[in-house]
Amino acid sequence: MRLNFIQRDAILDPIAVVGMDEAAHALARRLLTLDGERLRQLRGAAGDRLMIVLGETANLPWVDGVTYLGRDREAPRLLLPAMLRPDIAFDVFERLVGRIAAPLPAPWAVFSSPPRIFSVAAATVIDREEVLKWLDEQS
Repeated sequence: MRLNFIQRDAILDPIAVVGMDEAAHALARRLLTLDGERLRQLRGAAGDRLMIVLGETANLPWVDGVTYLGRDREAPRLLLPAMLRPDIAFDVFERLVGRIAAPLPAPWAVFSSPPRIFSVAAATVIDREEVLKWLDEQS
């Protein structure tokens, strides 16, 4: 099944930022420039060539090439691209994502390009040493 995304009428407030490939590396390097207090206000998770950071809008790092995600009240278990929405009803889309992502726990981050679903339930406070380790593993 191919899912399409269309522009939102109202942009969501970002509560997460995701980078893939080189944008993930740039996001990780940006995290390393933040002071300890700001890092403690963020949670993160990473995978192969992917990094996601969650936090309040004002605390999120801004990096070129990343995608900002927000929560739509019509799909509360999902983090969706802040500027896009699925072209099908939110309740149908949320159920579909739940079926695809099971048994991984919600909430799920949904990326439109390339299409990916990532559970952020295990996101933890960002640790500078873990970011360095991830960067080293991705090189």
